Amino acid sequence: MKYKTLRQTAKEIDHLIDHHLNSTRISAIPQEDLKKIVLKKFPDFYVQNFGSHKIVFGIHSIDQKIVLKVGAKNTIENDHRVLKRLPENMRHPLFARIFWHTKYCLLQEYGFSAHVTQEELTRIRRIVNRYGVFDIKAENLRRIDGNLKIVDANVSSIPIPYVLRKIDEVKPNLPKKLTIFFKTITKILFEK
Repeated sequence: MKYKTLRQTAKEIDHLIDHHLNSTRISAIPQEDLKKIVLKKFPDFYVQNFGSHKIVFGIHSIDQKIVLKVGAKNTIENDHRVLKRLPENMRHPLFARIFWHTKYCLLQEYGFSAHVTQEELTRIRRIVNRYGVFDIKAENLRRIDGNLKIVDANVSSIPIPYVLRKIDEVKPNLPKKLTIFFKTITKILFEK
């Protein structure tokens, strides 16, 4: 298995998170606490990026194109569900490879930042929306082996391509406070 040592580290992170949740009697670990726990125990890690639901850790001793995402169990499983929603022949050309996942961690290709044109964004959205995959933004696309690939997305229970595409197109134009409100609501739903 590729990155076997890192998988052991991920299982240790799972254990640390479970221990923290049990000792504090909370249902979800705040991101600041999660960041402190991981960085204190694993000095080889650094925060590459973070979103509403997960923290993306880079690892100094490993290829910079590979990251360990850490977050709530539901959000890690959601990334896996997104990948499984796409037909097998479309998965790796469109979505960054997921090597494996544990309870709270997921090892994934991450590639490099990319300039994404509106045409490229629209093309990718049209392809994946028909499978119920949405929340495709320019910042969720990275350049991997010369191709644009999705590193983060969401999946709906019912694929409604037109509606999902319109949501993705309108979201960047919403007022910041409204966007933060929607992120807060989805975070609460994901952490239940």
